[in-house]
Amino acid sequence: MSDEIRRPNSELWDEFAGSGDAPARLKSRVFSRVNLEQAKEGPLASVSESKGAGRVLCVFENIMEVAPTGDAIKRMNYCRVSHARVLAENMEQAPIWWPGCPYAQFQK
Repeated sequence: MSDEIRRPNSELWDEFAGSGDAPARLKSRVFSRVNLEQAKEGPLASVSESKGAGRVLCVFENIMEVAPTGDAIKRMNYCRVSHARVLAENMEQAPIWWPGCPYAQFQK
């Protein structure tokens, strides 16, 4: 197992999210599962590192980036506790539209 911090391949995710071949619910569930597996393998990139790499942060990640918290908190997967994830995994055309939210991107 590598100690390297993994960052999602944004080009691959953009292609996956924009693909019209799969239902949004399936895309959301796959995305959630990949994030869970990445977290099991080691630390995720922090929100600051993700933003520095050019990724657009969701509203919750933006809050956590500026919050006075430790590095471990900034590496959490905030999607696990987001109502956007629950909505997106359980309904097509879920009413979510936040910029930077991968689950909202899957609904397009």
